[in-house]
Amino acid sequence: MSKSPAIERAVRIELLRARAALERESLAYDIAATTRSLSPGNLVKRWIPSVGRSNVTGLLWQGVSLARRYPVISSTVSAFLMKRGKKLGLLKLAGGAFLGWQAFRAWRHASDAASRDV
Repeated sequence: MSKSPAIERAVRIELLRARAALERESLAYDIAATTRSLSPGNLVKRWIPSVGRSNVTGLLWQGVSLARRYPVISSTVSAFLMKRGKKLGLLKLAGGAFLGWQAFRAWRHASDAASRDV
């Protein structure tokens, strides 16, 4: 028993309408979720969760992770700080110490991983 082409066409149209309605609802939900997540309060909570607490080291590490995720931030800050001529030597020393410390951490992580493999 084959269905008539008119019935098949009507069923197909209703399925397409249902799919379009679901896609519109999904889009509206995603837009609302994005709006909530991009509100200023949520952005502050996400980037600086310890503002209420006096956790300076946690706040510092949050800034380092943010700078790693978005390298434009670190390059902008370094360009701004390098314009200061008097503090140039101290900044170079601090930058070198930071890079050395990061290299030491990477070396230690690699040696720990190698010792676990043995």
